[in-house]
Amino acid sequence: MSVKEDFSDLYARMPISVAEKYPDVPAPDPPLSPDILAARWRSHDLYGEDMPRIAADLLEAGHDTPSLRRLAGEVNVRSSSEVEPLVQRVFNELGVHFPNTQDKANLIASRQIAREVISGIRNAWAAANHIEIAVWGWEPRHPILEPIFEINDEIDWLPQYRRSLESLETALLDSFASLARLTDQELDR
Repeated sequence: MSVKEDFSDLYARMPISVAEKYPDVPAPDPPLSPDILAARWRSHDLYGEDMPRIAADLLEAGHDTPSLRRLAGEVNVRSSSEVEPLVQRVFNELGVHFPNTQDKANLIASRQIAREVISGIRNAWAAANHIEIAVWGWEPRHPILEPIFEINDEIDWLPQYRRSLESLETALLDSFASLARLTDQELDR
């Protein structure tokens, strides 16, 4: 007789650090790193509505440019296109160079998310879903993403056809660790 697995809170469980299990995985970059924010913006992981709050947080963290002050004061932003030119100026004034391709921006954002999973900042299942749907639009355009997408899909299979939840979680964390280990040089390949 098999044990009934509880999936009821799978995407809402408190994240737990597994950094001890993966000591070679770098810590995530600070969430307000302008380079990370630029990659997240380019990968559409941030929206126009997010940017005034982020600009205010950047100002509070000690970054200061004319465009950043203006962006922090924007109200009623309803779409990314409304603030796109201003966001571009902010990143230019901060000396940030956008990733040269959409795929590179997506990989940088995904690597950051993977590092957050390993460090215990994000729930692994919610992160897998977010990477697959929001960042990549269901297309794993890099081989390192394929296991994450496959595991994220397998969780929905009928019990007799999928691995146990424990086995899937282990495989998912291993896959996130592989993604989190990508170096900047490997992102360019």
